[in-house]
Amino acid sequence: MSQNEQDKKQKQKKIQGLYRKTKQQRRENTDYMYDYSGMDDSGDNKIGKIVVSICVVLGIIVIILNAFIKEF
Repeated sequence: MSQNEQDKKQKQKKIQGLYRKTKQQRRENTDYMYDYSGMDDSGDNKIGKIVVSICVVLGIIVIILNAFIKEF
């Protein structure tokens, strides 16, 4: 092989290695972001469920009290 072909192959290997490294780093960064976003969503989700449960219970109580007030 000529010197140009060897240089070309070395450059290609170097570029492929850099590409793989950046691709791996991107994958790790997105995994890292998803881990934290999942934790935040689960906390918000629990708070939302609690608020909805309280509203439903209060709504039922209001309906029952309204029925009793109309009877008397």
